[in-house]
Amino acid sequence: MKILYLAHRIPYPPNKGDKLRAFRQLQYLSERHDVWCACFVDDTTDLRYVDELRQYVRGVAAIPLHRTIATARGLFGWLAGQTITERYYRSAAMWRAIRALERSVSFDVVAAFSSSMAPYALSVPAGRRVLDLCDLDSAKWGEYALYASGPKRWLYASEGRRLAEREHRWIRSFDASILISEAERAALSSKLYGHKVHVVTNGVDVPAAAPGATIRQTGETAKPIIGFVGVMDYLPNVDAVCWFVETCWPAIHRTLPRATFRIVGRSPALRVRRLAAVPGVVVVGEVHDVRRELRQFDVSVAPLRIARGLQNKVLEAMAAGVPVLATSKAAAGLSAEPGRDLIVADEPISMIASGVELCRNHELGTQLAEAGRRYVATYHQWERVLEHYELIVTGATTPRSQASNALRASAGYAEARSSGSRSKHGEETPLGSPSTE
Repeated sequence: MKILYLAHRIPYPPNKGDKLRAFRQLQYLSERHDVWCACFVDDTTDLRYVDELRQYVRGVAAIPLHRTIATARGLFGWLAGQTITERYYRSAAMWRAIRALERSVSFDVVAAFSSSMAPYALSVPAGRRVLDLCDLDSAKWGEYALYASGPKRWLYASEGRRLAEREHRWIRSFDASILISEAERAALSSKLYGHKVHVVTNGVDVPAAAPGATIRQTGETAKPIIGFVGVMDYLPNVDAVCWFVETCWPAIHRTLPRATFRIVGRSPALRVRRLAAVPGVVVVGEVHDVRRELRQFDVSVAPLRIARGLQNKVLEAMAAGVPVLATSKAAAGLSAEPGRDLIVADEPISMIASGVELCRNHELGTQLAEAGRRYVATYHQWERVLEHYELIVTGATTPRSQASNALRASAGYAEARSSGSRSKHGEETPLGSPSTE
């Protein structure tokens, strides 16, 4: 098939959650079909990767997107009654690039990644159109509003309402739409759309054998490490680490005075950098090898209060063999079992107690790490995820067959648990598209 793949951000290098998902999709499709890619480049440092992206596809149209100009355009659009998202990504250069591709290639399918690219995809005269919404951006804007104040609260809430209307319109217009979890599909009330709405989760690279590099010390000389990994100018991540340091970390550090909280991730915002003044907190910033950093953790925390879809940071920690402590929002996109595959805690008192216990209890941490790793190996292997994605893009599967397969897999997983085969314990500014980071 001849496929046009549209993305709101260049899907290379795959160093963010949305770029990783997009790159894996693009890579998988290009190995089996003729694929062209049109994308925005919103970080000038990523322009150097355009030639590398060409190695995976038949052609690339990479359109620079200036964030300041795009933000102003989005706000003016909102004042005119439109959505910030649509106007933020409106580009005459992108329209011209897509028209040029249409003139040279007769596309069988156009696959759009994120709601931002929906208007472009609908203009392409292809036989089939598929939209990967990933998360419901409208719902994320609504969550931003809950934690904002002043005019921003009103602005974010308004954008959420307007974008929700657009999302429903786009789902009706596309042949198939994709969400990242059953929780997202439930929030959409997908019964309105019959066979059009599918669920495709995220994958993760799971080592063939447990890494075994995490050393959990015990006793008075132990120096436990609690860590967080994420893009650190992304609003939900900034809110998460600030909330954790302000409400949970002081009590943990009093109980475990030799413990450290390591914040790992590119572009730490000013609020995050200031946390380095708190005793025991280390703002690491960007690292070359995230997995190496992860394997130092005794506990990987995901204390997100603003979260939609599925958190790659949780999957990656599980795959690395690290016990995970997460809020219910951070765990909502997973079918993992709390208390067995990871620990879920929302209130500070329970997160503090769980964090301390995981640092002190080597056996519990090891059991959680092993169970979490088995979970991702069962449900989040990239090959399986992408095979399903390709079937949707090409029109060879439906949610009914998908649900049947999921039920069989769940039954097998439950049977494995009952038979004892599993362990006992289980930003950038939010203007634009609030995509997974």
